[in-house]
Amino acid sequence: MTPSPNDPQGAATLSSRTPGAGERLLERADTLAAGTRPTDALAVYRELLAAEPEQVEARLHLARLLLRLDEREAAVAVLSDALRLLPDQTEFLVLRGGIYGQLQRYGEADADLRRVLRLHPSHAPAHLELGRLLWRRGLVAEAATHLQRSLEFQPNNARTCYYLGDALNQAGDLAGARTALERAVQLDPRDAKAYHLLGRVLDRLGDPDEAREMYQRSRELAGG
Repeated sequence: MTPSPNDPQGAATLSSRTPGAGERLLERADTLAAGTRPTDALAVYRELLAAEPEQVEARLHLARLLLRLDEREAAVAVLSDALRLLPDQTEFLVLRGGIYGQLQRYGEADADLRRVLRLHPSHAPAHLELGRLLWRRGLVAEAATHLQRSLEFQPNNARTCYYLGDALNQAGDLAGARTALERAVQLDPRDAKAYHLLGRVLDRLGDPDEAREMYQRSRELAGG
């Protein structure tokens, strides 16, 4: 039963319980999202946000779940609502910028990511996402610059090393691509794509024997 606004004791009880209730809803939604039926979490996140619109963590988790479910436009809508409340929230901007890039809304993606870098020039995830965006657009030299900047601040990110290797390979810097991809497989020895790309670079460098080893390792990891 909902306490009456004229019942001070009931109102006080509701007020004292509200933060705990929000935390429990978030925990429940996160548990559902990590389970076998993640779509069940959507209603719980939305219930929490209806009660606590300023709940930053719930908005971020909901957007990430929608992205995982391939509901990108819905994820953008959740992040855009959040950014109307918190226009400089960097995690929202980076995530929305990355999704805009996937949707080929390149101008909007570029604006979000460069906004983060104006606010925080050493923001490694923003440099990574901007590098990926530029790589998608074929601007591989500029992409490599941002990927290298990202690694200055997060040097042990295998994913960044992979994209840097790809960008440098396309830019014709084969030695740099080899170094980046060798670092990628060192950091993540189970990345089949990185081994395959390293094999292609080694082929281009005139080392077919080592390239074959990389292709074989890639096939093994991919189960082929």
